[in-house]
Amino acid sequence: LPRSLDLRHLNPCLLNPLAAIDSEHKVRARIRLAQGWHLLNEARTALIEAESCKVFYTECEPNPSEAVYRCRFYLDDAALRLYSSCEHLIQCVRSYWDLTLPDKPRNSRLVKVITAAEKSNLPQVSGDVATSLRALTTGWAECMKYRNDWVHNERPAIEGLNWDVSFEPWNAQDMPPAVVQALKDSGYPVTGSGKSVRVGTGRPIDELHRIVRIAYSELFGVYEHLVPLVD
Repeated sequence: LPRSLDLRHLNPCLLNPLAAIDSEHKVRARIRLAQGWHLLNEARTALIEAESCKVFYTECEPNPSEAVYRCRFYLDDAALRLYSSCEHLIQCVRSYWDLTLPDKPRNSRLVKVITAAEKSNLPQVSGDVATSLRALTTGWAECMKYRNDWVHNERPAIEGLNWDVSFEPWNAQDMPPAVVQALKDSGYPVTGSGKSVRVGTGRPIDELHRIVRIAYSELFGVYEHLVPLVD
């Protein structure tokens, strides 16, 4: 994993955002940047803990269920911290360059900040800043979908821990006649419509690990480009 702690060498404000007190919006931006960087460091630590649990409960004290459970705990922690870290970063960008965000409620704050940066009259903002933020691509989107499903809907299932259960609509008119007849012969009413239950095993823990690691690396790259721009 890229070592996020080393980013402190790119800008002293990460360690002391109040070192130079000048305009209020710059101080606010430095504080946001420092807070986001700390969360990035914590996400990296959580990823290392996840890897450690996987190794320990696979090689030292073999226990597959314990390995998945503890690994998932730290991966969830990392996903949550990465989201918060990105929110602090884009608030830093918004404050530092005084961006006015478009009024599009269905877009995420990240998309709004990128849109505002692209329209900026400052070449550094429309160029370097916008390009850096656009580096949050497929890997980042996968991780944020996992995080958002958990926070706003339900915790996604992981193979070996819990089942992936969903309810899907069905209509008797769409069912093959032989299936309808078999159900009737068994005493089940099959007229009208209803819901069917689908049960799956959930995604493998290694897949979730891959997704969160990629998201961390993508966000680290954005910090690496933007940190030196905030004085």
